[in-house]
Amino acid sequence: MSKTYQTAAGGLNASFAVTGEGLFLAGLTDGKSSRAYLRAPQPLFTLEYECLESGARETVSSADGWTVAVVDADADARQFTLSGCAKLPGVIATLTVRGGGARITFEMNLSSANAAVSLTACDWPSLCFDAAASRVFFNPYGPGEVWPSDKEGGFSSTQNYPSYGASMQYLAFWDEDVRRGVYYGLHDGAPASKFIHFSRSADGVVTLKIAQPLENIADGCNSQKLYGVCVWQPFDGDWYDAAMLYRAWALSEASWLPEIDENGRKDLPLWFKANPHWWWTRMEDDRWWTRENRDETVADEVVRATAELGATSAVHLYDWHKIPFDNDYPHYFPVKDELADALKTLRAAGIKIMPYINGRLWDTKDRQNEDWQFSKIAYPNCTKDRHGKPFIETYSSKEIDGTKVELSIMCPSTAVWQEKQKEIVGKLFNELDMDAVYIDQIGAAKANPCADKNHPHLAGGGTWWVAGYNNLLDHVRRTSDRAVLTTECTSDPFMKHIGGYLSWLWVRNGQVPAFTAIYNEYVVTFGIHYVSMTDMDSTCFRIFFAQSLVYGEQMGWMRPDTFLRMQEADKAFYRRLVKTRETLAEYFYGGRMLRPPYLTDDAPRLRSEKSTQAIGGLVDYPAVQGGLWERMGSGRKLLLLVNAAESETNVELQAELPDGAYALQGDLDGTLTFS
Repeated sequence: MSKTYQTAAGGLNASFAVTGEGLFLAGLTDGKSSRAYLRAPQPLFTLEYECLESGARETVSSADGWTVAVVDADADARQFTLSGCAKLPGVIATLTVRGGGARITFEMNLSSANAAVSLTACDWPSLCFDAAASRVFFNPYGPGEVWPSDKEGGFSSTQNYPSYGASMQYLAFWDEDVRRGVYYGLHDGAPASKFIHFSRSADGVVTLKIAQPLENIADGCNSQKLYGVCVWQPFDGDWYDAAMLYRAWALSEASWLPEIDENGRKDLPLWFKANPHWWWTRMEDDRWWTRENRDETVADEVVRATAELGATSAVHLYDWHKIPFDNDYPHYFPVKDELADALKTLRAAGIKIMPYINGRLWDTKDRQNEDWQFSKIAYPNCTKDRHGKPFIETYSSKEIDGTKVELSIMCPSTAVWQEKQKEIVGKLFNELDMDAVYIDQIGAAKANPCADKNHPHLAGGGTWWVAGYNNLLDHVRRTSDRAVLTTECTSDPFMKHIGGYLSWLWVRNGQVPAFTAIYNEYVVTFGIHYVSMTDMDSTCFRIFFAQSLVYGEQMGWMRPDTFLRMQEADKAFYRRLVKTRETLAEYFYGGRMLRPPYLTDDAPRLRSEKSTQAIGGLVDYPAVQGGLWERMGSGRKLLLLVNAAESETNVELQAELPDGAYALQGDLDGTLTFS
């Protein structure tokens, strides 16, 4: 026996089927475009749990033998209550669905009287649609990416939010033929950690969903309400229109937005906001003198490269400490003997300096092969599973006996870790007079489900990870009235205290500047991972030279020797783009990204298989890329067009600009007329 229930909003109609097996998404249609998005019923959500005695982990779906009771709470709201699942006795899931207005919303409650299991993760309802050549979807990796739903070979991805793989809490799909789609957002303004998932099944159904790691995972009977509200909202357009829905919500409800005025962030110095370019370099013992010239220090090389670039640049400085990289953390002091001369050389050339530290890790052998402070100080304050075992990460670094360095992940909620970070950063600003400090991994690495009951948070997921780091960063910023903090990658909930995000992984295929369109005036993005481009591939370089400018990033994060060894044509192109960004800086730090122009050109597409951070190394973009910016305050518009090919190209464009004649600058003279 099956019964179907309809919920509609904004022209979107979702059908939910209750059967003897449970609850399904039975159909999804759009009245405005007369499109049916889904043919066959799909389970609506899954729920993961762990047997506390055995440690076995299992998953049940909403179609795994539940009894479903349905109550119409009011004219627009309906409750589906699932109980009686033989695989998960004593657990009740209540899903409240609300329609009407512009969107369908969902809220989820879990009730458990089962002491033998801990509920560990739960999905919000899955948004499913049939793959088709005309249907594409957005996922929030890096700046945001658009993938074809019928992508050859299929796909399945789960990324942690916040992390490098999920900058924001939303997904979307749309049909390119009718420019109509559905936004899937998790509106959680003081956010819990999450999993962002997309996949395509063997029968061609694409699933977009967000799941929440649950709280109190060390115990049974861990009833709870999921944080936030899940939103399905129909829209006209493409990725930009979906981004504007997330932006509108974030500006209204998100807890992480800093104060701005017509010149962007009010709490950041102008040098940082207007800086057009970054180098990065290491003071490794074998690199203190550069490979090309044994009489030239790394600092001298930075100065030489800056002079040849012909534009202002800052430097991101690694290995300024005596301990090796990714080893003996967090004992960064004393500094290398050569640091004082390096700082003097860089400052004499007017180059701002930002040293590296790590914001997560404490070495388990933190004085060469000795456990110096780890067991006594760090272990009580590191993240652990419910059995008390620390979460450990290893990289390429080695101890002096040749074994891999084992680094424990510290818990950001603990006073010990917050005070340690404050102590380090305070010395860098107040004793070494640094201009900014880069605190690695905060925006890149996943939240670890710490279960230490002595820590000031519930075991597992929840809001405490983001809240803990924001509290830590707030304390750290107070060490200096000129503190500028940056971190790795572009996770949105840290920007209230983080002034800049290193956008180094924005080097993949299918990218769109959704993050910039949402947040440009609130946070600085800087840098591209040029080291990931093998053989100094000219095509790969030129794609991302152009893209970093039109995306509004501060350019670079390039090693000086890479620039100095670059082909002359590539070097000249890069130099022109950096100088352009320096000239137009106010549009980036004091402007908003509008809808980028739609462009077509007659040049061959630029294709490279040398971007190792991209899937299969492949990047494939049109020769001409563009952006449209609006200066806050004055409302002046800037249309940017960059031809990354090495030949003249004819371009057709559509841009949301008033009709009229516009002066051309750069490599072209004359006017451009819109009508």
